[in-house]
Amino acid sequence: MKYALLKQLLLAIAIWVWAIILNTLLGTIYLVAIKFADADVLLAFGSMYSAIFSLPVMLAILIIIIVYAANNRKGAQLFNAVFITSIVLTVIVFLIFWNLIGVRGVIIALVLQCIAIASGGISLMTFYNRLVKWGGDFRTA
Repeated sequence: MKYALLKQLLLAIAIWVWAIILNTLLGTIYLVAIKFADADVLLAFGSMYSAIFSLPVMLAILIIIIVYAANNRKGAQLFNAVFITSIVLTVIVFLIFWNLIGVRGVIIALVLQCIAIASGGISLMTFYNRLVKWGGDFRTA
């Protein structure tokens, strides 16, 4: 397939950017609702931190897409691998983020963790059709 790596990269970036947008918006809505900070500050820092801390997740998604496509794995297997990996990595990355920023509060942490997981999941489901088409069972010569 011509330009396969570029198309896979663009798909991973699209999933990543949509997750960043959702995470920033939902996180900002929640934090403004509990009067944590002003929306403009939250949008700026939220998008920056989302992009920085979710970059490893995007790279893992890209690697999985490349490997599964090269090995002609089924599209459903590809989606499942990406979905499960993204959830596990999101939890790990969030715990690192939460410890680095120094804010305490179990409820805030749990809500923001759920927002991060939901944002990644919604983003993956948004690109479901494009993602499973990289599986060997959907590709044609």
